[in-house]
Amino acid sequence: MKFAQSNKSMILSLLMLPLLLTQSSLAQEEIFFLGEELGVGTRAMAMGGAYVGVADDYSAIYWNPAGLAQLRRGELNLGFSHNEITNNASFLGEKIKGQTSFSRLNSVGIVMPVPTYRGSLVFGIGYNKVRDFDNIVKVEGFNEGYAAYKDIVIPTYEGASTTVNGNLYQNETVLDEGSLNHFSIAGAMEVQKDFYLGATLNFVGGTDDYSVRFSEEDVYNLYNTPFDEASQIFSDLDYWDYNQRISSEFSGVNVKVGAFYRFGTGLNIGAAIVTPTRYTIKETWSESWDEYYDNESEPFPFSDEGEYEYQIQEPYGFNFGASFKFLNFLFAGGFEFKDWSQAKFRTDPPIYGMTKTEVNARIKDELQSVAKIHLGAEAYIPLIKARVRAGFFSSPSPYRNAEYMPDKEYYTAGASLQLDKQVMVDVGLVHGIWEKTTVDNLTKYSTLEDMSYDKIIGTLSIRF
Repeated sequence: MKFAQSNKSMILSLLMLPLLLTQSSLAQEEIFFLGEELGVGTRAMAMGGAYVGVADDYSAIYWNPAGLAQLRRGELNLGFSHNEITNNASFLGEKIKGQTSFSRLNSVGIVMPVPTYRGSLVFGIGYNKVRDFDNIVKVEGFNEGYAAYKDIVIPTYEGASTTVNGNLYQNETVLDEGSLNHFSIAGAMEVQKDFYLGATLNFVGGTDDYSVRFSEEDVYNLYNTPFDEASQIFSDLDYWDYNQRISSEFSGVNVKVGAFYRFGTGLNIGAAIVTPTRYTIKETWSESWDEYYDNESEPFPFSDEGEYEYQIQEPYGFNFGASFKFLNFLFAGGFEFKDWSQAKFRTDPPIYGMTKTEVNARIKDELQSVAKIHLGAEAYIPLIKARVRAGFFSSPSPYRNAEYMPDKEYYTAGASLQLDKQVMVDVGLVHGIWEKTTVDNLTKYSTLEDMSYDKIIGTLSIRF
């Protein structure tokens, strides 16, 4: 008969971390880069996010609020999105395909111009999903060199040891689901002919549901010696199942201020600045496992849960863009600059024994400034009152060592059809592919992940 588990505080202090035991070798600063932030609006995303210098519909509330002042009529906006994530992971000679999909409300809002004697004054309000946290990783294989059982389970038995140190079949699934959303209030005005200023107040919120399912099994029955109560040695493991879940709630506030100028020759330029966003993150975590032994008829369970709260701050963001209209064609480009070395933890991170001073010093050393490039084009087809568009944007790694997180590239396309003078339907696609190598802390073995990300967006716009 085995003795009772103890020493829980030590193991829990290691397991309460938001990114602990994931398919990643990154540390606490990865919280800044969860998910894919692609923006708002089907037309904007289909043009590769090159919209700071266009900004002539509801989605300007996200890209460049000054552009709202171009609208002379009110606009209702309703958008939905569907994400498909595919991850082909190569691990211990095995290649496993993980796939997941999610459909969500992408945007809903209204823009209302106010009658003015001169110039324009426009207000907007809406809900926008700006970032998806969705991800999946599945790996399995026979690991000769490491057993998580030794480092995770055995420390919960005071004074115990084990001969189990490898040669187990491991199976793991890591799943992320959630989004970051803005509830936005915006206003813009034409301060002088063809020059516009605007601002958006964003109340940021969101959730992320992160889960790990992991198991190790002695498939060849290599460990079959009964438990030795005298020496407290575990040598008869059959298998054990481990489950972890972390539910995170994000809240914060930021302001985006924009400017927009029309030259009157088809050329427009725009710029926007986003203030630093301070997030409060509340995490509720739980973990449990069941141990099965050759010489025991019942499993040995373990479970616990807890909560933690901390704060982080993203740096300023600077956005610039331009567009040029020639005949029935629109060309746009822009870039987004952010110095990630200025990101910081406002409180101690959820890492046992680490202070905010230590983690912020690490951020200074490991992160860098990045400039995302956005390019897009659109063609109007008068015969059928339709528009077709395509785009591209790059997302460089925020790490000085790009092996930690790879550069990403996205290709976009879309079309719109004007149903009548008031109603427009837009559809778009965003496609991204990249590879990355991660080291999982449950397996201690590198995994090559071949990622594919597809997002389908649809928007209904009604102008009145």
